[in-house]
Amino acid sequence: METTILNPSTLRPSLRTLVVDDREDVAMSLMLLLQKLGHSVSVASDAEEALAKAAATRPEVVFLDIGLPDSSGYEVCKEMRQSVWGARSFIVAVTGRNEAADMIRAAQTGFDRHVGKPMPLKTLQEILHTAGSRYSFPDSTEAIS
Repeated sequence: METTILNPSTLRPSLRTLVVDDREDVAMSLMLLLQKLGHSVSVASDAEEALAKAAATRPEVVFLDIGLPDSSGYEVCKEMRQSVWGARSFIVAVTGRNEAADMIRAAQTGFDRHVGKPMPLKTLQEILHTAGSRYSFPDSTEAIS
């Protein structure tokens, strides 16, 4: 029997992610990058689809565009935060709206982070690292499968 030795300092948790953006090119680019980094990805193009996919997949990280065709990302974030899984998720506002007022509103709404488009790779990696740290130890209120 062959034994594989893993160095815990190099292990990164695979996260369930949800990308919400009405621009297909933006959503697909981020989806491919997240998959390449080893994470599972769901994609939604509007608020209704985002909430349905989030309820089904319980993402640990959500990359949420503010300007959606059927609702604002702020409203979607508020609704996500009301769920058991959403209270713990790392929700990122990914937007072209980068004024100080936009950042304040995002924080007040419940976003963990506000990032301008296009998101630099280093920023994405920092977000994934931070979110992964949140899930390093199971929450005692959730069943471990």
